Amino acid sequence: MQRYNISIPKTLRAHFGVSGAPENRIYTLFLAWWEGNPVKDFERNGADLTSSKKKEAESLRSQIDKLSLEYIQNLNKDNSFLSFSEAELAGMPSQFMKSLDKTEEGKLKVFLRICHVSPILEYCKIGSTRKSVAVAYWQRRGRENLEILENLVRLRHKFARVLGYSNYADYAIEPRMAKSPSKVFEFLEEVSDNLSDLATTELNFLKELKLKEEGDTFFGMEDLLYYIRRAEELHFNLDMAEVRQYFPVNVVLSGIFKILQDIFGLKFKEVKNIEIWDETVNLYAVLDLSSKELLGYVYLDMFSRQGKFAHTCVLSLQNGCSSSKGIQQLPVTLLISHFPKQIDECPALLRFSDVISLFHEFSHVVHHICNRATFSRFSGLHVEGDFVEIPSHLLENWCYENISLKLMSGFHKDITKSITNEMCKSLKKKRDLFSGLKLKQEILTCLFDQIIHSSDNIDIVELLRHLHPKIMLGIPLLDGTNPASFLPRSAICYDATCYSQLWSEVFAADIFVTKFQDDLLNQHAGLQFRNKVLAAGGSKEPLDILSDYLGRKPSIQSFIQIKAKNSLPVPELK
Repeated sequence: MQRYNISIPKTLRAHFGVSGAPENRIYTLFLAWWEGNPVKDFERNGADLTSSKKKEAESLRSQIDKLSLEYIQNLNKDNSFLSFSEAELAGMPSQFMKSLDKTEEGKLKVFLRICHVSPILEYCKIGSTRKSVAVAYWQRRGRENLEILENLVRLRHKFARVLGYSNYADYAIEPRMAKSPSKVFEFLEEVSDNLSDLATTELNFLKELKLKEEGDTFFGMEDLLYYIRRAEELHFNLDMAEVRQYFPVNVVLSGIFKILQDIFGLKFKEVKNIEIWDETVNLYAVLDLSSKELLGYVYLDMFSRQGKFAHTCVLSLQNGCSSSKGIQQLPVTLLISHFPKQIDECPALLRFSDVISLFHEFSHVVHHICNRATFSRFSGLHVEGDFVEIPSHLLENWCYENISLKLMSGFHKDITKSITNEMCKSLKKKRDLFSGLKLKQEILTCLFDQIIHSSDNIDIVELLRHLHPKIMLGIPLLDGTNPASFLPRSAICYDATCYSQLWSEVFAADIFVTKFQDDLLNQHAGLQFRNKVLAAGGSKEPLDILSDYLGRKPSIQSFIQIKAKNSLPVPELK
């Protein structure tokens, strides 16, 4: 099939009687579509396979789907728990303690679910309790799920080879911005190497804090979250419950509209008197601020209700594209979130994490609306999986800057009083605190995922045992930790693509530092980003798009500099 891919443009050029720079609209449209390499998409789905090979690929895909579902079900149906006395849970918030069920012997049940495990690892003063919970959580359903993970990796490699690839990572990464596993390994190793000194300094800081509080120099994985929180507690006077009082949902929304208007020249105008599926849903027309041209529409379905789709996300209801007559079909998108409704006179207040999430999702809305690709195939959010989150991570930076935080905030009893400068400063410091160690954990996950999907016959248990202390600066893996329990993203959802999140954050940081850090409301840079990056959609190579916008190839150095700036608390240990 690939040979036709080469000859078709020449055949079309001869048919239309054009050469060099064809002006015939039909030819131009078709060539733009063809250069998106649709043949490769068909090939990746087995279009050029023999009948027997197609059946084999379909069978393998079916087996993979079945095992993935079984893996998820095993975790979901796990109701195992550990029991502790109140003394063994010293340091836990009273509200958490009240929520725990009791055994017949009167002990408190801690279920191996993230809603119990995460608070224990962050707040429990008793190191042995933290260790017991961490070990049990990283072993849950380990025996059956390890076998499933091993079979999934084997089947994925086999599936990729049926399609002509040497391994599954080659197959998974080919349509993405990185293009190849070797590029991913190069990226992860470069980021990891640049973070090593920073992470070492952070770890020494936490070890000193543990020595001061527990008199114990050994620092294990069960200590990481607890002592990061203790450092925050000792050095930041930041009450997140108080911060929440400054973020009524309507104030946050109007602030986001103002920021997007100032940066990208977009005007959000509510459309009244329309038929909608729930009275809490709103429709906004999005217009170009200068020309008043209508660019698209966005539905906001922001509040919780029974039976509603459970995830926060942006969905495309209609992609923007051009018809054969040159008429532009407007994009229509839907933002779904799950914020509490206003009750009586009490406004709906957002946690700071909700503010970040909302801004993140709005960047997907902007990407969808500003995409001016000719074909629907390249429109909406039809872009590479490791590129689609770059605009979102870029805009998250505005959630930590004074000028934008003040636009999005207002004390719920008097919205003229915005969030304080001290709170803004603390929120930014909190974001980057111990970022070296946090990112090392992320790199560990990404490398493990990449290795098992790039090579055959890997001993997964031994790989994790070897990789963990190497990446985590000598911190050993807890005895009995099962890779299938410890790193579930490699088994489902992000197989061979765990790197994508970090990849997006790194490139977003480069854009922010280069174009916006010194002028947060720089509309010239914003309009360039809208017209060069967002408008292109999936019609151009992402690396070419970013290089054109930045005036050079993207770099990791801005990301490293941002993370290093506020990595450690400034005051001495108390």
